Amino acid sequence: MFKISKISTLSIMALFLFSACNFGNSQSSEEKDKTSTQKDEVQQVAKENNRNLKKAPEFEVTTIGNQKISLEKSMAENKPIMIYFTASWCPMCAKNWPAIEEVYPEYKDKVNFVAISIDPTDNEEVMTRLAEEKNLHFPLVKGTPQVMIDFGVGSQATTVGVNEDGYVEFQKDKTVLTADQYRDLFEQLIN
Repeated sequence: MFKISKISTLSIMALFLFSACNFGNSQSSEEKDKTSTQKDEVQQVAKENNRNLKKAPEFEVTTIGNQKISLEKSMAENKPIMIYFTASWCPMCAKNWPAIEEVYPEYKDKVNFVAISIDPTDNEEVMTRLAEEKNLHFPLVKGTPQVMIDFGVGSQATTVGVNEDGYVEFQKDKTVLTADQYRDLFEQLIN
């Protein structure tokens, strides 16, 4: 009799334990479904927001440090990209370089950044000398005016932000910005 009672008790405990395990698994499934639904909603909102934005043109450039930067690569990394159109002789750009240099290290792991010269005479030697003289460490590209033309940018000292989906979030034309204003632009791209 004691044996039957012991077996019954063990059976009930096993049944209870099995039920508890299944209950926990069903909660995980529900949580997974909820997380999946939330992710789908976020993607849908992103698609809706992108409908009002212009698709960025594909580009690929090589920096003076021999680093390849492209829209395709940035999107593959799920990172936004900020492009600063500059020129070695541009006085407005010279005012922006220190602000960019200050902010770039804070965001270089979250947002791809590149400064592209619009002047074809800004060859690799000119841009390397500029980086050394001005102590610039952000990625610089020799004169590649075609990228500026493809983006529809009309002048140097223009900052363009492209989200991780490849759409232009903002374009600040011919503007001198402070370090805090650049931080705001980087944050806009991240969020």
